[in-house]
Amino acid sequence: MEPIWAVGLMTGTVLDGNIDVALIKTDGERIDDFGTYRLMPYPQSIRSLLEETLTAARAWNFVGPEPAIFRKAEEALTRAQSAAVKELVEGYGMTMADIGVVGFHGQTVLHRAPQVGRLGQTRQLGDGELMHSLLSTKVAYDFRSADMRAGGQGAPLAAAYHTALMRSAGASGEVAVLNLGGVANITWWDGADNVVAFDTGPANAPLNDFIKSKGLGDMDRDGALGRAGTVDEARLAKLLQHPYLTKPYPKSLDRFDFGAAMADGLNAEDGAALLTAFTAGAVGKALDLLPTRPRKLVVSGGGRHNPTMMAMLASRAGVEVVQAESLGWSGDAVEAECFAFLAVRVLRGMPISFPSTTGAPQPMRGGKLAG
Repeated sequence: MEPIWAVGLMTGTVLDGNIDVALIKTDGERIDDFGTYRLMPYPQSIRSLLEETLTAARAWNFVGPEPAIFRKAEEALTRAQSAAVKELVEGYGMTMADIGVVGFHGQTVLHRAPQVGRLGQTRQLGDGELMHSLLSTKVAYDFRSADMRAGGQGAPLAAAYHTALMRSAGASGEVAVLNLGGVANITWWDGADNVVAFDTGPANAPLNDFIKSKGLGDMDRDGALGRAGTVDEARLAKLLQHPYLTKPYPKSLDRFDFGAAMADGLNAEDGAALLTAFTAGAVGKALDLLPTRPRKLVVSGGGRHNPTMMAMLASRAGVEVVQAESLGWSGDAVEAECFAFLAVRVLRGMPISFPSTTGAPQPMRGGKLAG
């Protein structure tokens, strides 16, 4: 199949106020051209609206009618993300007519993993039909629901793209890809047909929420607070006994499954140190679950900008840690690129989730297509 140009969009659960937009050329199996990537900030009004929406989603918890704020937030973020797509494409010297499909992940407001005897549920806000009408381009959206209706976790979905990246870099088996977003997820590939992926635990979400609760900004910038703090090792050891961390995969998390409350009662430095160490320790436990323990982690996502987190990953997870850029990838762009890649797979009727990544009963097609 011929490769086509596709745009991917991602806004993570960490709510950093930005839209990740990436343009790649792909046939849904290989990456032909990495195109371009931009980080585009939401207006403050939409950022505040999304924070209110997340609070409303947690109170709703899939019981009764959806909160009215969902519709308002969905329209606002769809219009903002459509404008971001157009700006990226035209800024690269192309027009929307050159784009085969847009992958519109939307904003996850609630994700509940399946349990024995109960299907999981997930809700991403994003109006694919509205985006199609605004851009006059095919739009793939609602990537997770079909997987969850079939009994899968609905997450993580990055495995197909991470595997394509590893294949292009000739990396397998002893190398795994770790994404540090609000939640951390890992992909391991044996170089042949076996791919494993799952959420390892939290990444930036509890740390960012803790920093915000202290009135010290949106994040532990450059890991400065965590580096200055002392980890309460006894408290950490107790936290690392959480049953999720040794539960067999497939498994997935909501952004609030591990919260800032893990650091209750601690000052800013010691709390940041504890939460950063917990993320690293959880990754270490995840590596022990894989078919073979990788020697090297290639790290993408916002958490890789935190040198304290990267250092703790090396020391506490017992693994060599390298930036995605060391393999020629753009570590900030990987998730947005992933949804461009998955959009092409949706367009071409290819599976986007698998028994060893989400626990779906068989390789699953997914996503809806507008236009």
